[in-house]
Amino acid sequence: MREMLWWQGLRLLDMQLPGASVGVGEHVRLIMDAPCQHAMMEKIIHRSQAGGADAWQVWLETEQGRFPVDAPEFHARVGIMIRHRGLLANLSLRENLLLPFLYHGDGERIAAAEHELDGVAERLGLAGMLHEQAGERSGYTHALVSLGRCMLLHPAVIVAQEIHVGMSPEHLERFRELAIAALAQLGSGLLYLTSTEHEGSGVHFDRTLVPGLLSLAA
Repeated sequence: MREMLWWQGLRLLDMQLPGASVGVGEHVRLIMDAPCQHAMMEKIIHRSQAGGADAWQVWLETEQGRFPVDAPEFHARVGIMIRHRGLLANLSLRENLLLPFLYHGDGERIAAAEHELDGVAERLGLAGMLHEQAGERSGYTHALVSLGRCMLLHPAVIVAQEIHVGMSPEHLERFRELAIAALAQLGSGLLYLTSTEHEGSGVHFDRTLVPGLLSLAA
């Protein structure tokens, strides 16, 4: 059975989001305005607010069972990419890349991520900056760190929120190349939250979902 990210019964501000899923290797675009995108990400990221029955509005289905959004197994297999929120300024870029693993405190996973980190940083053009404090960085660097975390995590599914928006043309083209290559290598599913079909990611989407309408062919 493929690992699948599911959602059902989600109320996002004034919108009721129809239930759907994204599987490993499947790329799905979900079109909705920015406030609803943020509300969706809140449901996925902030586990402390998702306890009880609400946790089962979003879940990961695997061969080992079903894991709600507040389960460690969920966050070990679902990667997150958020525009302009990829870095903590007081940490080095190296620490920022390892932050999800340090947060969970799993020594084996930390060691595995550290083993891969230098190679990932080299691919992303961050190798010479790892020990610098993050401080104020461009949206491009935030996006690179978010992508790097996913490359270290090897997630079943990645949830991304308009990660490409606002980059310069040069950075956008380079990030497209890096992200598409990483998706191909990881084989992860992708749920891309965006306000338009013309978001510029360069990704081929298997499905486009528009709440309130039937899903559209890619």
